[in-house]
Amino acid sequence: MSEHSSRLSLPFIMPSQAQKHVTHNEALQILDMMVQTVVEAFDATDPPSQPTDGATWALGASPTAGWLGHEHHLATWTNGAWLFMPLQEGFMAVERGSTEIVIWDGTIWKPAEISEASNLNGVGVNTGFDTTNRLSVSSQATLLTHEGAGHQVKINKATDTDTASLLFQTDWSGRAEMGTSGSDAFSIKVSPDGASWTTGLQFDASTGIPNAPEGLDVGGSLSGTAVTQGNMDTTEGRILKVGDGGVLGDAVQVSGGADLHTRGLACGNYVAVASVTDGLPETAAYWHSLMMSSRENGFLSGIAIRNAANLASQRCWFGTGGTATDPIVWTEFWHKSNTTVDTNGFLKEASPIVRLKSSGIEEPADPLNADFSRLGTGLYQISNVPPLAVAGWQIEVPLDANGNRIVFVDAQYDATDQVLSVTTSHVVWDGCWAAGTARDIPENRWVDLRFVSQNEDASEL
Repeated sequence: MSEHSSRLSLPFIMPSQAQKHVTHNEALQILDMMVQTVVEAFDATDPPSQPTDGATWALGASPTAGWLGHEHHLATWTNGAWLFMPLQEGFMAVERGSTEIVIWDGTIWKPAEISEASNLNGVGVNTGFDTTNRLSVSSQATLLTHEGAGHQVKINKATDTDTASLLFQTDWSGRAEMGTSGSDAFSIKVSPDGASWTTGLQFDASTGIPNAPEGLDVGGSLSGTAVTQGNMDTTEGRILKVGDGGVLGDAVQVSGGADLHTRGLACGNYVAVASVTDGLPETAAYWHSLMMSSRENGFLSGIAIRNAANLASQRCWFGTGGTATDPIVWTEFWHKSNTTVDTNGFLKEASPIVRLKSSGIEEPADPLNADFSRLGTGLYQISNVPPLAVAGWQIEVPLDANGNRIVFVDAQYDATDQVLSVTTSHVVWDGCWAAGTARDIPENRWVDLRFVSQNEDASEL
């Protein structure tokens, strides 16, 4: 027969044992420590210098001094000595001054499960709670579901200047918050560091109208009654949608008898049609990008651009005076793609132009990507070029203040090598103006050379 109980190791009184009271009292001391256990502290490591008789500590993993070697024991000071009892799974205890019952699970002390859940100091599910976070949950997910119908999660605050919100954190630092923070307006705000916050969207508590203080970037598309419903929609307050006579959309096609716009501006890609593009050159062969505006009396105006692969062949017209039944009268624009300012300051029609200087060349419109060489004083070569223009002007030379030529220019073209050789000389009088000795083109002046356009026939020059 064993001399001790199998679970608490209480000493048994043996048959014919002398001084049975000693064994009995030892068992009572152990029961005194184990029953209704109240400890001074959990996970204690250092014995107190003057312990009170009957005081008990729950020792941690590394006790020292008089507790050395008794890790995870209960230690009670009694009759001037320490009485130890190893912890066993299921032991319960309460820390002095607390009402929380904890249970030793074989490794750590855990709060005991209780049946009465009202007016608790806090609840920690797989974690501990504190005075701020009285309900704490540590898990991969939290499920709140209905009991027969719907389910609401309610966050209540005392006054409108308080906060009722959901806070999203990274490593315990705030990154996003949604709710009523500081007012009853519902807002969504974000933070890169938990210190500085930016409100992205806020809804007025009275009207529900959203406000985006930092602006709004819409990655998708807008639809519904907030945007125009077609190219004749004139509803006040709607946003103009691409395609409804708006930017990059097809302009409203206006023909005889059509209902004219009486508001705003419409622009976009527009195929040439009668009563709008009549009078434009070559309208049948080209699409035109039109910007049309109108007044209540039906007066129309617009800009038409003839698209072409060659820059100088792109043409632009301004039209005005048209109505629903009468065509617009068109006038062609002159611009830097079809004109050039020559060496003497005059505006001239241009096919490909090369400005020849003593130091190099410039191509102000419809570039040819020509190459330049200076072979000597007043002797230049321009390669990779077509012939000079066959109609209109070819060469414009710089003039002095009296309208006299500053240099005499002669040009020879080699069609095989596509090279234009140009010589410049002093101007002399020999019964007529003629070439004198070689001379470079003066600094800050140039000779204008006009070439045949590679994508244009001679009749257009």
